[in-house]
Amino acid sequence: MPAGQPPPRRSRKWIWWLAGALAVSVIVIIAGAGYGTYTLVNRFQGGGFSCLPSDFPSYPGAIVAGQSTKYYGPGVPAGDTRVCRMTLIADDPIDTVSAYYHDRLESGDWILDSMEPKKGTFDFHRLSRPKTAGTVEPHQLGQQTEILIVLYS
Repeated sequence: MPAGQPPPRRSRKWIWWLAGALAVSVIVIIAGAGYGTYTLVNRFQGGGFSCLPSDFPSYPGAIVAGQSTKYYGPGVPAGDTRVCRMTLIADDPIDTVSAYYHDRLESGDWILDSMEPKKGTFDFHRLSRPKTAGTVEPHQLGQQTEILIVLYS
């Protein structure tokens, strides 16, 4: 190196490449977390994490408003191991919802035991396992219908 000349400057492009890669990584992580949360919420609202059996009649278009499962607790009939409580909200009137459950609980593996017209309660059981039984109670909520399903299995 000739005397009096400053040493050559090193390129610092790598810092910009590193910052760019880090920024892209952060954006991808945030987008992935957002999509995952969105998918999880939609799956829950659509009944994807239902405590009900997969062949139980699911009212079309209803969203899950609440769900709970208890194991080996009070209120569970002898021989059963859990109670599933699910609340759905449908945009249809109670007559439409009631007709749907009346028809669906008289087909396939489900048997309609009784219907209490004044309360609108349907009592049912599973044909292949009679101890799996429960109730469906639709309630009018303004323009919507709340559907409370209790299943002992």
